Amino acid sequence: MKITTDDVVGFLKASRIPNLIIIGLTQFITAYFLLDMPLWMLLKARFILFILSTGMIGAAGYIINDYFDQKIDMVNRPGSVVIGTTFRRRLALFAHLILTLTGIGIGFMIDPFIGAIHIFSAGALWTYSAILKRWILLGTLTIAFLTSLTLLLVMIYFREFSLLVVAYAMFGCVTIFIRESIKDIVSAKGEGQFGFQSVPIVWGIRGAKTIIYLAGIAGVGMLTFYLLSIPNWSVRYFFFSVLIIIFWMALKLAKADRMKDFQAIKKYVDVVIIAGLLSVILI
Repeated sequence: MKITTDDVVGFLKASRIPNLIIIGLTQFITAYFLLDMPLWMLLKARFILFILSTGMIGAAGYIINDYFDQKIDMVNRPGSVVIGTTFRRRLALFAHLILTLTGIGIGFMIDPFIGAIHIFSAGALWTYSAILKRWILLGTLTIAFLTSLTLLLVMIYFREFSLLVVAYAMFGCVTIFIRESIKDIVSAKGEGQFGFQSVPIVWGIRGAKTIIYLAGIAGVGMLTFYLLSIPNWSVRYFFFSVLIIIFWMALKLAKADRMKDFQAIKKYVDVVIIAGLLSVILI
């Protein structure tokens, strides 16, 4: 099969390279700032391969999700569809297979436990794309958990337990849950045509807002507990400013009734996620 320039460009777009860089950077700074691992250890080929293997599993997940969502995306965002337009569907499946097998293989080469978790993650991402995202809350919870797992993997790799890492993983889980819930609202038009049972489709926009508020309350509660338990005032001041963004986002959510409103709120959530990542440096 001849691979064209469009296929290469499509592969890079479908793999979400910027997102993969953020995942790798998150794992690196988690090891350096939260687990206090020496820099020389993080520059060894073994750790770099660990980050690479995680990125491969993530890229495979993005590709297979776009593969299954092609028809929905043609309704929701026709100008952004990659698979089936610039990147052929057969090649997308092949790329998913190669990335998954290579990522799992590297994982087992590093540590059998890491390899086993990669198998679980790859299977969960496939199941999410093909089945779970069609059912109310299951898909959103799956993605939120798998995102937090990228942080917990660093603890597993070093065999080093840290409450700080767990706290950040839980905060990341909540914020990603909120982000995915908002995405469900934005995508409801296309998903509703293909039998999806997401929260906004089953319970309406008001029900989706309620779920987001409940998740936000849980996130603020965990963040407050975290702030009280951390003696570092730089981190406290930083997260107090994040709390202001969260409350502002809550006010915006209460008034939101158009798709562009929810898209703007999703950007606020992205700011919170990035702020959480940057706060690690202050510890």
